[in-house]
Amino acid sequence: MALANTASLGRTNSLADFISNELLPTNNYARAVANFSSDGTYDTTDQRHELPTISASFSASGGSLQFQTAFLIADSSPISSKSFTNSDVNPTSDRITITNHGFVNGDKLLFTADSLASLPGGIAAGTIYQVASMTANDFLVTPNGGGSTINITDTGSGTFRARSANGIIVAYAVESSPITVPDGQGYSYQIPLVVLNSGYVNGS
Repeated sequence: MALANTASLGRTNSLADFISNELLPTNNYARAVANFSSDGTYDTTDQRHELPTISASFSASGGSLQFQTAFLIADSSPISSKSFTNSDVNPTSDRITITNHGFVNGDKLLFTADSLASLPGGIAAGTIYQVASMTANDFLVTPNGGGSTINITDTGSGTFRARSANGIIVAYAVESSPITVPDGQGYSYQIPLVVLNSGYVNGS
């Protein structure tokens, strides 16, 4: 399960939209393993089987965490993002250096720029790429689905994030107002699992 501090995400948003808005790994934020509460229960009044609730726990350390949307990514990586700067980008070799990045060939990444930063030339915001020709400390990127190495034309400026974009969004919940997890405290979040059968349910 992952968190984002925005209420703008919804059913029409793409995986890239969710990943672009995920919290940065500061103040102890990390993606959490989601657990099913049970196998579900049978509601005798409504005569239907209630699906289980998905839950995950987060904790803040070194500062608070604030979020408004929680989302579940199936088949995701535990790595949320890794930071690097323009000095880690080599336009000659097209390689990006991040020491002990933990990515493997084929991993999907999306790049974002921190405040006042500009992404390297050739890397587009909101676009998912794939890791290629990786070593322990650097890698190339190709278009999602494979293809020729992306030609990086300049280093850009400032600090960037290589955000893990493996998996698919299978559930999300948006709160009416932001939730703050104070420094030194934990928070357990639950998302009720809902399945709609388009053959029997109308509406949006």
